[in-house]
Amino acid sequence: MTARGIVARALAAVLIVCLPFFLALTSLLPLLTPLFLRIQYARPDVPPSARFTPEQRLSFAAASAHYLVSGEDIDYLADLETADGQPLFNERELTHMVDVKVLLRQAILLDLALGAFLAASLGILLGFPELRSRAPLYLFAASLVAPGLALASLIIVPLRFQWFFVEFHHVFFQGETWLFPRTDTLIQLFPEQFWFNALQSWLLLVIAVSSAIAVGSFLWIRKRRA
Repeated sequence: MTARGIVARALAAVLIVCLPFFLALTSLLPLLTPLFLRIQYARPDVPPSARFTPEQRLSFAAASAHYLVSGEDIDYLADLETADGQPLFNERELTHMVDVKVLLRQAILLDLALGAFLAASLGILLGFPELRSRAPLYLFAASLVAPGLALASLIIVPLRFQWFFVEFHHVFFQGETWLFPRTDTLIQLFPEQFWFNALQSWLLLVIAVSSAIAVGSFLWIRKRRA
């Protein structure tokens, strides 16, 4: 095999391996926006909070999401109070939110690294005339992996959502620090149905973005051949 062939295969492998994970991690970010929260709370299958009005729940949930994606420390959440002047979150909940923020930061760093690998791979393919024609082919092939995995997950995971939810927390969090009474703020803000819907929304978003890349790559291929 020639050196060009080895480089081409290596770049194809990078695209096929990195793109699904990059799309999956990037698609998490829209789930942390006030718009997504508003849409989820408007769904009839999400149970109302027994402690907060719809306006309060949306406000507190948006503050929680802001903490996760901002440079705020945990005092930002610790200083929040309910209408009767009580702390919004207890110590156990605050500890869990710190753990979630650490995990999210690690995911974002990995996402940035994957994005750099993808950009570098495409840059190399486009930078060499003898490899340039392969760029849309490799991108098209890579774009088919993520929707395939997401579609399979969209079918399988909801059937075993409780198992998936528990195992996810066992993998990424220590012991039972993620378990809370139903009266705690985190459960009042984010009941299990909320996470079920969020998982489906996330998978659908991955499918949509991957499909858009696949269509764009296919049109790119046709344009080059024309």
